[in-house]
Amino acid sequence: MTALMEILYCYAQDHEVEALLALDDEYKECARCTRKQEARLRASLDKESEGILNEFLDEQKLLQFKEEEAHFRAGFQIALALTR
Repeated sequence: MTALMEILYCYAQDHEVEALLALDDEYKECARCTRKQEARLRASLDKESEGILNEFLDEQKLLQFKEEEAHFRAGFQIALALTR
């Protein structure tokens, strides 16, 4: 990512994304259900299994971050192409 893209990406994450998600009732419901299901799953796990789950979730979060970053870059590149 270029320096400008990085600045805009960080700005969007810090100032725009939460506001957009706050308007999305489906997102809020999905987040609530996900937290509830994760709590149920964790309650059924022993310590070793919970550690494996934590490692999996950490890797999944990193993967999701990289995908979100790629979506942002793609949108940015499309916007630049449309302005030419």
